[in-house]
Amino acid sequence: MSMKIAVIGANGNLGSRVTRQDLERGMTVKGFVYAGNVEDERVEVVNKSLFDVTKEDIADCDVMISAYGSGFDADPTLNHKAFLKYIELNEGTKRHLIAIGGAGSLFTDSTHTTYCYETPEHPDFLREISKNIKLGIDELKKTSNVNWTVVCPSSFFDSEGALTGNYEIGTEEQVIFNEAGESRVTYEDLAMAMLDIAEADNYNQKQITVLTKQKHIKICRIFLKNLHGEVKHCTLK
Repeated sequence: MSMKIAVIGANGNLGSRVTRQDLERGMTVKGFVYAGNVEDERVEVVNKSLFDVTKEDIADCDVMISAYGSGFDADPTLNHKAFLKYIELNEGTKRHLIAIGGAGSLFTDSTHTTYCYETPEHPDFLREISKNIKLGIDELKKTSNVNWTVVCPSSFFDSEGALTGNYEIGTEEQVIFNEAGESRVTYEDLAMAMLDIAEADNYNQKQITVLTKQKHIKICRIFLKNLHGEVKHCTLK
């Protein structure tokens, strides 16, 4: 019997990748969407926002993966309220809640004195969002009857990067870096990590972060004409 996954935001940037990889693994998907649809007919689509989902809606699901984000222009406190909703839906059940967090809710280093959202480098338009995600995670940490994992991206959440399958998980609630000194994860790798956690049912009651190990290579193709008018190109990395 395949695992059944409830995916919140199943047609969004992250949720669509989670949904696709779910199906590729042979899982059953119940996709919750606030607007739009999920094109794959294998997905059981429920047209509800996170805040309208009921316990009954997900009673038949083994795992709840949430890719919810308020968006940049919405009330940032919705990100805090989202975690309260996760608790309401999952407390007292065996269901594994796996929710997206934010890099801003991680500590900057091993001293655990400063959160990333508190630094001058953190984008101003993300500061209140990140703060509210952190407050929401704090709510989860107070619980004892919720099986939860919060998965935070690295500082650069790369929407264009490929699925490398080569990722690292940090468990110390702080930003981590690859050998090139980059704190970066692709959406595809983070979606993969979420599903690996779902299948293994590990990192229970943990806030973790995911890092793509592979160095980020920007490729720029420059097209040139040689003396004979032939178009050639070179690749800069």
